[in-house]
Amino acid sequence: MTLVLDLAIALGAFLAAAYCLLLSRRLRALTRLDGDVGAAIAVLSQQVDALTRALANASHSSTQAEASLALTIARAETATRNLELMLAAGRPPAPPAPEDGFAPFSRAGARPRVLRQRETDGGRS
Repeated sequence: MTLVLDLAIALGAFLAAAYCLLLSRRLRALTRLDGDVGAAIAVLSQQVDALTRALANASHSSTQAEASLALTIARAETATRNLELMLAAGRPPAPPAPEDGFAPFSRAGARPRVLRQRETDGGRS
């Protein structure tokens, strides 16, 4: 009986060693970068890094665009309030000041042009 038990233990140890050998070969093939799976893992890792950088850049530029848009909206609301006040006061609105300070023509002292309509004799000739 002890001989059968020793043979069963030896067979179990032999099968465990064969299974460990099989697992070590599979693990070695998986970690090799030359193989298909290892190369795919390396490429996917590089793509994840590139996408992370692209996402950070997009987030940064969207934050900048949001700030610029908020500034533009605030300026538009200020201009709207000024126009409403001018219209309520009955004055014509002043032309907006250029952002760069360059104004090629000044119409400060110019009088408005009056257009006259032609007098017709009511269609009689």
